[in-house]
Amino acid sequence: MKENKTSWLGVLATEEEVKQNGLKESNCVVNGAGNLQFYLRVISEIPNQEPENKYVVCFQNKFTGEGIVDNSKLEGKQRAEFYRKQLETCLFRFEYIDDNISEKYKCKIAENIFGNQEKERYHQIDKFITIPLITSENSSFENFEQLDKELEAGKGLFEVAGYQKSEASAIPYLIFYDENTKDDNGGYYVTNGRDKGIPVGQKLCKHFVRSEASHSIVFIDEKTHRTILKNLNPDFRRAKKQQKCEWNFIKHFEQTANGSGLYYTVKDLINFHTAVKSSPLVILSGLSGTGKSQLVWCYAKALGLEKESLKMIPVRPNWSDDSDLIGFVDSMHSVYRPDDAGFVNTLIEASKAENQDKLYLICFDEMNLARVEHYFSQFLSILEMPEQNRFLKLYAKEYETRLYNVDKYPSSVKIGNNLRFIGTVNMDESTFHFSDKVLDRANVIQLDLVPYTEWRVGEGKKAEPEQTEPGQTENEVWSYKKYGELVKELDLEKDILSAREREFLWKVHTTLNGCSKTLGVGPRILKQIAKYLINLPKTESEEAISRREGFDIQFVQRVLTKVRGQKEQLYDIFDENVKTSLPKLFEEYSDISDFEKSKKMLEVKKREIENYGYTL
Repeated sequence: MKENKTSWLGVLATEEEVKQNGLKESNCVVNGAGNLQFYLRVISEIPNQEPENKYVVCFQNKFTGEGIVDNSKLEGKQRAEFYRKQLETCLFRFEYIDDNISEKYKCKIAENIFGNQEKERYHQIDKFITIPLITSENSSFENFEQLDKELEAGKGLFEVAGYQKSEASAIPYLIFYDENTKDDNGGYYVTNGRDKGIPVGQKLCKHFVRSEASHSIVFIDEKTHRTILKNLNPDFRRAKKQQKCEWNFIKHFEQTANGSGLYYTVKDLINFHTAVKSSPLVILSGLSGTGKSQLVWCYAKALGLEKESLKMIPVRPNWSDDSDLIGFVDSMHSVYRPDDAGFVNTLIEASKAENQDKLYLICFDEMNLARVEHYFSQFLSILEMPEQNRFLKLYAKEYETRLYNVDKYPSSVKIGNNLRFIGTVNMDESTFHFSDKVLDRANVIQLDLVPYTEWRVGEGKKAEPEQTEPGQTENEVWSYKKYGELVKELDLEKDILSAREREFLWKVHTTLNGCSKTLGVGPRILKQIAKYLINLPKTESEEAISRREGFDIQFVQRVLTKVRGQKEQLYDIFDENVKTSLPKLFEEYSDISDFEKSKKMLEVKKREIENYGYTL
């Protein structure tokens, strides 16, 4: 450091540390002069500089410890023990003095600087980092903006901090403290001299330890230090901005839904949003009249999409193959006849170069009035392919030279990522159940109603979504590029679930597959669950979905939707007396999720088996 008087932090050394280093027989003793003597372990570090001694001796007669009492009526070990118990949860600040006369490092002052509630937290910290502190008092800068301009002009951290140039590499960043700041940042700002400096925020700066001896340093615990380094990273800051933007969108989506008379929980809306982001196909299931189609309209409205960007396709019961959905070649009149609902027209519009940055939602209303695997057969294969290979074949290429409207309807259409597919379904006697081929590719969301007693009829959400960018309004049209920034693509090297999550799903697979070879958890399901989890909106709000909750939700939507069959075939899956039953596995792997939703759905399926002899 630049000065010969340097502050350090320490905690009372343990008995084992004292003995192992041959310092004394105990970490607190009465010495020959009748004074209490104790040993501290240094826990602060100056980058590229460490004390010669990790352990230093302190004396009670040179130490005024706040709230620490020496009971001189006690003798010997009892007196030392009484004193030691007061010291062992304290954090101490002290100095090394290099005066070229006495020992190079000598502890002259030690003081207890925390109240009882904070002592234990700081005693558990292994290391503090010593960081340069700039204030308007100890520098020529009146505020942080002036400092930032100096750094932008090419002045280095070592210069503004008063260091030698050779010490520059030892400074990861510096802190500026503005005594006149009254905002929520606590007056602390951080900069590394390369990127734009940022406010620290109350949550982090409340952990800072200021030095009494040296007003030009601040002590930062290692966890907070790592957080600051992340915050200084432009990529991390960009991700944080996107997280904030996404959460503001979710709150706007909630307002839009409430304003349309829909009463779903925030977590239901987050689940729907995350599924749309991460899945090729999302299916909304629930009672008739619960607002499934309206929810899709609200999602489009919250995204600010124009009418032509949302296409509602009413499915007809007589649809039997994909020509009912995409149209057919009329060879007699040499024209291509598209579908009546305008589905193909929307696909072609979305594929045009000028619309590549437009987002489109296509909703198949009452999707299971006809057999999905029949009329939607091409899409079930196409949506699994990489974007560059996703082409919907409208008709054989050989017809292109014969059709009058080939310029409007080419033989194939590219299905880009700017298209999102959603279906709504009712599960009753008038509909078809989904095949495994459909369930393997879809996130099936069972929507639950908020209890009527919690409805606030006539009351809307008053709070407006927080603006995250200049000029942003609640009616902003989301481009595909902006929406795509919220979507995280799966990295098979690091995102394919934790070891415990994969172990759980493999045991579930062997259990289900042991009952029926048509049941199980395939690799596709594993990847889809992983992609959903990495796309959960990150926020500290209690309304957010945690990874534990998300895993539970995905187990219901991706795995339990496929559990169906007869009692004789499946009953062992539900029997809590069977070691490999699902209830037993939920209990064994409670560290990865509480499985609350899974348990409820499993109970419903169990009652169906007991009452009807089968479950669907």
